[in-house]
Amino acid sequence: MIHSRTGNSMTTASIQAAQLYLDALDLILGSESGAKELLDRTLEQDPNFALAMAARYTLAKDANDPEADRFKDKAQALAEQSEPWEQAHIDVLIGLLADPYGNLQRTQEYVAANPGDLLVISQLCGYLIFYGGEEKLSRVLNILKASESTLADDWAFLARLGFAVSEAGDPEQGRRIQERALKLRPQSLYTIHGYAHILHDLGVPDQSVSLINRWLDENRASAEGGALYGHLQWHLALAEWQVGYREDAWALYQRYCAPETTTCGPVLTLADCGGFLLRDYLKTGDISALSSAVTELTSRFEGMLAHPFIALHVAGIHAATGNLAGLESCEALIRDKEASTNRDLALQLVAAVRHFARSEYQDTAEILNGISAAQRIGVGGSYVERMLIDLLEAKAQERAASTDDI
Repeated sequence: MIHSRTGNSMTTASIQAAQLYLDALDLILGSESGAKELLDRTLEQDPNFALAMAARYTLAKDANDPEADRFKDKAQALAEQSEPWEQAHIDVLIGLLADPYGNLQRTQEYVAANPGDLLVISQLCGYLIFYGGEEKLSRVLNILKASESTLADDWAFLARLGFAVSEAGDPEQGRRIQERALKLRPQSLYTIHGYAHILHDLGVPDQSVSLINRWLDENRASAEGGALYGHLQWHLALAEWQVGYREDAWALYQRYCAPETTTCGPVLTLADCGGFLLRDYLKTGDISALSSAVTELTSRFEGMLAHPFIALHVAGIHAATGNLAGLESCEALIRDKEASTNRDLALQLVAAVRHFARSEYQDTAEILNGISAAQRIGVGGSYVERMLIDLLEAKAQERAASTDDI
């Protein structure tokens, strides 16, 4: 049977297994629930199906499943009995997941030569969104554009292209592309999540509230348990908060997005917690309760504070929960790290948040004024994070000016 995206024959003795694998791949690329179960069925049909075993490893590693290494070892062994293209796919996929930075150049060369391998392309772009530095927007867009002639009508490709186009500065075009993707596969959680990002970038939270609620009414059953379900609810909570429904937004956040309740992985959980709590704190000045789950979450990232994305959200949580000692501890931990561009930027962000929490607004504004637009892109994440920095700077400037007028 032919792989629908690469156009290559797959090594499997079972047509049913091949179709189950392709269906599972759609669920993975759509961040929809059920992919693990479908891959398990695939491997029941053909235990020697290397591609399915590699995809199963991808899910296991993402979930920190103790069985992940077993799936990896089996996939590598089975690859030796498969077609050369399958061997290359598995080798690159496993290498990228094991050591993304060390395998970055090799992966980029691979996707340039294999523009239909959307699973690898998706993993690569996901890594670059967080760790791609100041040039990440053009890097991701260029990678996807290179696959456009091969995957031009593929819903999963269009969902990623629309998001990248919007991030790179053209949300209107990104929206048109995203709408095409959503029509092709309306139930895709990944696509509606990307659409929510674009509406955020366009500054139309009322439209986001309407779109996400309508989509959830139609697709909640298939979306619950999906990797991005809690994060989509976060986008809904954020949009409701932006249009003034603060109590409803907090209720949604607590039910679906807080560390105690979310279905998301650790990094997204940190971003959702920090992003929501810090926004509310900046606007209202109210201190949020510090739960044991939030404390555990921030402690989990102490070793990663030299990355600006992590530093921003951990610091935001400390400020929003009134934990000044936590902010000081963050700075001390970052100073102990080896000097680097990322480490220095992380230190600036934490210092800015600490000054704000101490009502030293002019100091906050001065620090953030020294962080360029390119550096803000290099923080990692999406425009949601860049806007969070902008909001912090604007609020600091506003309060500094108000203090000067007294």
